[in-house]
Amino acid sequence: MIETTGSRPGRLRRRAPSLLAGIGSILLLAVTFLPWYRVGPGQLTRNAWQQDPLVLALLLAVVLAGAALAAAGARGLPVGPRAGASAFGLTLIATLVVVFSLFIDRPGGNAATAVAFGGYPALLGINLVKASAVFTHALARRSR
Repeated sequence: MIETTGSRPGRLRRRAPSLLAGIGSILLLAVTFLPWYRVGPGQLTRNAWQQDPLVLALLLAVVLAGAALAAAGARGLPVGPRAGASAFGLTLIATLVVVFSLFIDRPGGNAATAVAFGGYPALLGINLVKASAVFTHALARRSR
């Protein structure tokens, strides 16, 4: 079967949200194990699993939402506008909570705790899932 160049952008446009969601979910899950904070005078590193369970639960919820968007896209299943809007809301809340915990109210106090590397790619992963949710929502509204 010969593919024409006209069909390629359409197929890429349909698969891009699921790729973003899959990459964002994998990245976010991986960076939960990286150091997020350096605590105390000895600069002991702490990751997301060793800190606030609420933040961790929120991160894992974003991982699951991104995996669901990626799986639906990979199977070719349509994702409704409500699902896209819900995933966007979840990722927006996760972004705000992670920014708050990294830069405003660090565990152990801001003077004794420094931000390590792990929080930055976590924000990238959350925002990749968020971009996927925006694209999914836009495509669902467009096809309606």
